[in-house]
Amino acid sequence: GLDTRLALSDLPLRALRHHIVTSSGRVFKLFCVNWYGAHLPQMVLTGLDVRPARDIAAAVVELGFNCVRLPFSLDMVFGNRTRVPDAESALAANPELQDRSPFEVFDAALASLTEAGLLVILNNHISHSGWCCGFGDAEGLWYTQEYPEEQWLEAVSLMSARYKGDPRVVGFDLRNELRPSDHGVPNFGSGDPNTDWSMAAAKGASRVLAANEGMLIVVSGLLYCMFLCDVPAHPLHLSSPELTERVVYTAHEYAMTSIS
Repeated sequence: GLDTRLALSDLPLRALRHHIVTSSGRVFKLFCVNWYGAHLPQMVLTGLDVRPARDIAAAVVELGFNCVRLPFSLDMVFGNRTRVPDAESALAANPELQDRSPFEVFDAALASLTEAGLLVILNNHISHSGWCCGFGDAEGLWYTQEYPEEQWLEAVSLMSARYKGDPRVVGFDLRNELRPSDHGVPNFGSGDPNTDWSMAAAKGASRVLAANEGMLIVVSGLLYCMFLCDVPAHPLHLSSPELTERVVYTAHEYAMTSIS
């Protein structure tokens, strides 16, 4: 397929009106695939048991994608594990990574992508390692009982700073699929710091940009990322100068719940 990868001179990207543009102002389309697994209890990206990371990166390029979304959990960030669970099985095709920590395996997989010319968008998918998502998993907001808001903010700051030296890490999807939780129902613009996702996203964006000023800030819609209707009344992208040309809103569409 058509190779849509960017040269380093085209970075960083910006959000200009309803387009993403390169550093020179040329309109650019992100064709991203989600590489999941590091947010699960296995704490390692799925597929590393059957193919080397560099081969997976090459396959992504061959399929015509130019970008990969990499989910992670806060357990991966703060767990202090020295080795991934069941490393011999989970990393069977990458034996050189079997004695590394989950964070180091994530580093290596990410590096394989950017070395192949792919862009990366980091995504805090969940706090406690596990499959996402459900109404009863207590993960519907950006914080949980175990991981309060300040730890979430610390995590997005840490991850942004960790990859600042790699210009192909171009964005941060702050949190996956906001939805009702034991702590409340998320909204966009109520002013309640416990449930107002626009307030939390602004805080998260500020932490990300303080650590890595070139990042795009990807902001999830509400109700499993299907609802962005309150954005016009509370436009996060216009709320402060630091967010100018930085914010990208994202919606998820599923066949079983399509509202289009």
